[in-house]
Amino acid sequence: MHISILLNNRNSNYCLPLALTILAHCFLLNSYANALPLRQDDSNTYEFCNSSTVKSIKLHKQGWELADPIIELNSPDKVVLVFDDLAETPGNYSYSISHCDADWNPSSLFLNDYIEGFEVNEIRDYSYSTGTVNSYMHCKLELPNDDVKLKISGNYLIKVFDTYEPENIIFQRRFFVYEPLVDISASIKQPSGGIEHITSQQLNLKVQTKGIRVSDPHNEIKTVVCQNQLSQGCHTKIDPVHFSGNEINYSKPDGLIFDGGNEFRIFDTKNLRYNGHGVQTIDLIGGDFHVKLNTDNSRSRYRYSYYPDFNGKYVVNLERSTQSHIEADYAWVYFTLQPAMKLEKGKSVYLFGELTGWELSPQYKMDFNPQRNTYELRLLLKQGAYNYRYLVADAANAQVDVAHFEGNYYETENTYTILVYYKPLGSRFDRIVGFQKISSNK
Repeated sequence: MHISILLNNRNSNYCLPLALTILAHCFLLNSYANALPLRQDDSNTYEFCNSSTVKSIKLHKQGWELADPIIELNSPDKVVLVFDDLAETPGNYSYSISHCDADWNPSSLFLNDYIEGFEVNEIRDYSYSTGTVNSYMHCKLELPNDDVKLKISGNYLIKVFDTYEPENIIFQRRFFVYEPLVDISASIKQPSGGIEHITSQQLNLKVQTKGIRVSDPHNEIKTVVCQNQLSQGCHTKIDPVHFSGNEINYSKPDGLIFDGGNEFRIFDTKNLRYNGHGVQTIDLIGGDFHVKLNTDNSRSRYRYSYYPDFNGKYVVNLERSTQSHIEADYAWVYFTLQPAMKLEKGKSVYLFGELTGWELSPQYKMDFNPQRNTYELRLLLKQGAYNYRYLVADAANAQVDVAHFEGNYYETENTYTILVYYKPLGSRFDRIVGFQKISSNK
């Protein structure tokens, strides 16, 4: 199935401490182990949602739902935040924005150092669903706007809360503002030896700093590389191999190696009158749509097979509609995974992708059904085209295994996002002075 089919009729402060995190920042079984927070309770991570009625949260660059939330400073670019409230009495929402350093700690800045405007603002752009079984309020926010102008580059957090209960944080998301001051040269190759030759991808990376003055690249420059998603699978501690003139070289024989993974699994619910890709049955029961997906099996022992995917993201889409944002309905989607055998005690299966907010939290942990020998989960999702995969988490040793059910293949199409942070001696904040995105599929 082609992406063009899935996209048919598409319409397009405060930094919280990182929560209790079992999955530490280290290279374990896979590159995802760097940044997957396994939420064991209601503690907050950098990105979270604390509401059972707020759904379909997406933050992206204006113009394309699949774009990363990265914009250029002092340009016409905007980031767009959208979400739905399915409560019988929808809430009133406000937001605040905060600036963070390269490691997502609060910057030592005053509000007026990074924002021109007000600290707290209301979200005034909202509309109600029409012709849907499940009613909802759709909210939209664009940044910058008349209330908020961004004055500097760097990492930003947007916090959305109840207007009348500002201590009640509903959800939080990250976005990025950059200045094009350095040149980034990057390419993907197949590692030269060992098992990684058939399972992994390696990045060659150089940064030309001609637009800024760098005296100490080890302390003034921080370069981050992320695979597919900006908050997961990132290499954050990359040491320069060589520095000469204006060039910083990060390439070395055993460095910047990522697991290849596999293409994400796909299902399509843009029309609830017939079974789309990956769908087994669709029923309307008790006033709700129920979509049962085809039973999934492990792909780790199969040969690699290419097909286009969204690298873990999803697109809201109602067939033959120009207003999918308010005309697309919600349905209960049932996921079923049939393993060769039940996992060992202490290991759990999680559904993962943008549809889970890139989180490994309890509501995305799959239950084992001993009668059917399957792992099962259901989620309430808006109509559209979705990517997902299954991860195995081992709480005992803090490991996440992406390859257990999905496999690892160097041929997999992955995108890599490169961000270059700059903090010269005496500066109070990290600027983003370079941004580049490349694909392993040339």
